Amino acid sequence: MKVTSIDPAVALPGGLVRVTVDEELDPTRTEVKVGAMPAEIVGAAHRSFLVRVPETLSGDVLVKQDGQEAIGTVGIGRVFAEELHPVGNPVVDDFGNVYVTLSGSRGEEVPFGVFVVSPSGSKQPFLGDIVNPSGLAIGPDGMIYVSSRHLGVVYRSTFDRQVEKFVEGLGIATGLAFDSEGRLLVGDRSGRIYRVAPDRTAEVLCELEPSISAYHLAVGPGDVLYVTGPTLASQDAVWRVDRDGNVEVFFRGFGRPQGLAFDSEGRLCVAASYRGWKGIFRLEGKEEPEYWIAGPMLVGLTFSPDWRRLYVVDSGRLYLLEI
Repeated sequence: MKVTSIDPAVALPGGLVRVTVDEELDPTRTEVKVGAMPAEIVGAAHRSFLVRVPETLSGDVLVKQDGQEAIGTVGIGRVFAEELHPVGNPVVDDFGNVYVTLSGSRGEEVPFGVFVVSPSGSKQPFLGDIVNPSGLAIGPDGMIYVSSRHLGVVYRSTFDRQVEKFVEGLGIATGLAFDSEGRLLVGDRSGRIYRVAPDRTAEVLCELEPSISAYHLAVGPGDVLYVTGPTLASQDAVWRVDRDGNVEVFFRGFGRPQGLAFDSEGRLCVAASYRGWKGIFRLEGKEEPEYWIAGPMLVGLTFSPDWRRLYVVDSGRLYLLEI
């Protein structure tokens, strides 16, 4: 007996992967382990098993039945920090420190709304006194920008925690991103994308469908902006917005698409569900998405400056994948 494939080949704890072997097995007598941990079999068909990945540091997959064994390998992400509440992408500074929010429920004031996690995994409070911090971005000025969806304000902080109000009056301000000219793009989930110049003057770049949770932004080649914002529809769009504010559907078909990021090869990575699968999908042009990483319902993602690490968040945890 042999493991012929594991799809996808990378997973986070809680993600579902399909393990396929080269012969028919009885799922009632089959045991699957990932590392030393038993993995729940949630479905089976022909020679394939749908397996939920447990929390483990080893990617060795063992399929066992009646004395027969087969071994495969899956890349495993690990929990890097907990007790968080992200609603958008984390961000990473030049030293490898990761910034992530504890956003809280609507109007809730928490002691610290932004935390910093060192490259070794040590989590420390970073900023307080921001109600419902949502979007994060590091600007060309080397400062960290934080949106408050409760107040419609974007704050700016130095890395030694000197905070000021940068711009206000931006509706339900959520996702943030910068273009190549240093202009801040702000997603107002009630239906607008604002563009804020370095002198703090704001204009409406475009209008989109309102989102029930948040807008998520990523700037790609040519300063083209890509936007997601989950709605009540069963299938949502990834929007493409050019520098002049012209809007088109880049891809439609994801369920609850959220965080966006471009990888080192310029592919757009989206945290979403698609055709029953959940995790991170890669888009190259408008072709069929590639199911890249299995995971739970994810909120955001970001790459380290050297592209060797991928940080992913769900509604309570920060995960690390070495890539």
